Amino acid sequence: MEKICYIIGTLKTGGAEKQLYYLVKYIDRDKFKPAVIALRGGNMEEDFRKIVKVRVLKKRWKFDPFLFFNLYREIKRERPDILHTIMFTSNTWGRICGILLKIPAIVASERSMDLWKRWYHFKIDKILGRFTRKIICVSEEVKNYYVNKTDIPEDKFVVIGNGVNLEEIEKVEFETEKRKEFNIKQDDFVILTGGRLCKEKSIDFFLSMVPELKNKINNLKVLIVGEGEEKKNLYNIVEKLKIRDTVVFTGYRKDILSIIKISDIVVLTSKWEGMPNLILEGMGLKKPVISTDVGGCRELISDGENGFLIKYGDKRTFIEKIIFLYENPEVRRKMGENGYKRVREKFDLFKKIKEYEEIYLNLL
Repeated sequence: MEKICYIIGTLKTGGAEKQLYYLVKYIDRDKFKPAVIALRGGNMEEDFRKIVKVRVLKKRWKFDPFLFFNLYREIKRERPDILHTIMFTSNTWGRICGILLKIPAIVASERSMDLWKRWYHFKIDKILGRFTRKIICVSEEVKNYYVNKTDIPEDKFVVIGNGVNLEEIEKVEFETEKRKEFNIKQDDFVILTGGRLCKEKSIDFFLSMVPELKNKINNLKVLIVGEGEEKKNLYNIVEKLKIRDTVVFTGYRKDILSIIKISDIVVLTSKWEGMPNLILEGMGLKKPVISTDVGGCRELISDGENGFLIKYGDKRTFIEKIIFLYENPEVRRKMGENGYKRVREKFDLFKKIKEYEEIYLNLL
């Protein structure tokens, strides 16, 4: 049995955290023994502890001088056969520790089009890439981005997209009581957006559309699902635009699938993405999806078939497409069916986990 140690930045609700949760939950325990080291905790910590050994290092500051030594000690204690690091901070410090400890196989994950990175971040990625056996990217767009930015040989990269647990999704039922919880009337048109409430999700841009949408859609209701550092700012925008009667902040919800189920469409206005879980889950629940044409979104959405892809910042087109779907329920139904078929064919969670297992076995 091979020991795998995963290093991740936080256990807050996010796409990377959610996919890691599913991976350690369903990976073949006859072949692999997983453990997770998180630099910080979060609201998924309890969920993780139920299924896997977890160590939280309680990183205190952006640059915590004790982090390296704590991480080194924990990895040494685990003595893994494979060290799998996820996203920049974990990729950096985790791989340095792995190199010094002579871990047999080091794997890194790149989860997004990290437009915030400067030249020196990519320089770090390039240097550490020499000691990395495989770099797993969440989409072809992310892979191409890092190949171009780092000049790491392309054969070190592999793409494994996010997966959807169809067994779980197909058990989700439409709950009338859930609509009542959010004061949604029977004939309301419900738009769902959210994820981690951070600047790159551009939810402030989405909120700027709501007053005009209300003029065209009298029965509009908007659900913003998730938590994050931008929440207070988004609350202030809602107050300023006087749309408090239309917009509901649900906070962190473990029942996100049930909330998507009671919605009519899913909208994402992100500045950059890797492969958004929210879009995948919306497709899995047969909802039409509208997203900015960034990152792996174009690998999920065929424009006009299961949703719409729109240039980032194109407010007019976003509004037009939302109104179009509002006015055409049969198009919504057909797009939802098409999205579901795409998920079944290409983004089944258990097939993705098998792909991870094959990579791990080939490294040893």
